[in-house]
Amino acid sequence: MTLIDWVLVGSFIVAGIIVGNIAGRVTRRILSNPARPEPINDAAKPLASLITYAFIIAGLMAALGILQPDALREIPRDLVAFLPRVLSAAIIVIGANVVTSFVQAALRPMMGRSSAAVQRQVNLGVKALIVGLAAVLAVTQLGIDTTIINIALGAVFFGLAASLTLLVGLGGQSVAREVAASRAVRRLVSTGDEVSVGAVTGSVVAVRPTAVELRDAAGAHILVPTSHFVGEPLTVSRSASTTAD
Repeated sequence: MTLIDWVLVGSFIVAGIIVGNIAGRVTRRILSNPARPEPINDAAKPLASLITYAFIIAGLMAALGILQPDALREIPRDLVAFLPRVLSAAIIVIGANVVTSFVQAALRPMMGRSSAAVQRQVNLGVKALIVGLAAVLAVTQLGIDTTIINIALGAVFFGLAASLTLLVGLGGQSVAREVAASRAVRRLVSTGDEVSVGAVTGSVVAVRPTAVELRDAAGAHILVPTSHFVGEPLTVSRSASTTAD
């Protein structure tokens, strides 16, 4: 290796990086034009990255041809042997994106009344789940050891399942407590009674399974959890119909 060879190696590497970045930015600017269809705008960033890395790889291969010409001649053979795995991985990732689009379209009518922020978060969650699983399958198809990734994903899913179970369990306990209190409250108050529980005063409109609906002096309806009637001081003024009964 002479000094000129090393200069050529460095020049090819630097040229690949510079030209790749310029070509990527130009491609992204052209495809991101608002006048173009939305699918093309969405594909602008990944296509720009693909072009950038293509030029960088070309520069590295040119440098490798100077450093080790024999290794460069073996690359086409290795690529041909590795190409089926790459195609299989690409099919998995593309299929995951297609499935994500269908799932998001199916969920859209169900979330019609939800806010835009909630819909966006759900869509991102669905996409992350499907594409993440597809990425693991794709990496496995390429022959890369995914033991650590599988352990990490297992820990994430276990944590999510445990959190969901805990939330459901705590929520169920809260609901059960309110339902049990409702049975006792039905013996204490009736529709039309004037009650004062804690800082709330009003007329009983109805005793719900988990709350008592009150109407205050201003005519506003208030839902008070039934557990408040059991755990806080309660004052009841019977209505005329209740007294007559």
